[in-house]
Amino acid sequence: MPWPLPARRFAGIVVTNYLHRPLLPILAESLLPGGILIYETFAQGNEAFGRPSNPDFLLRPNELIDVFVQALTIAAYEHLVIESPRKAMVQRIVGKKG
Repeated sequence: MPWPLPARRFAGIVVTNYLHRPLLPILAESLLPGGILIYETFAQGNEAFGRPSNPDFLLRPNELIDVFVQALTIAAYEHLVIESPRKAMVQRIVGKKG
């Protein structure tokens, strides 16, 4: 699926519970200077708690850091089990485009 907004730039982008790896670098490129990316989705280990369990839809360890560390200043990163709204293994990142 092509990125539907190729000429647009944004002050902020928020992504939750979604992983389409080809889109990840495009997200950083789509930020204005000073723009913020907030991203949270399921990570490996989530298969212990239910769906998604397909590795194609689970982040590998440190994957968000690896993808965004060159393009963004990382303000926060977590890889953890959350308890609510349901137990899940997730990765979260907040980054700012310089």
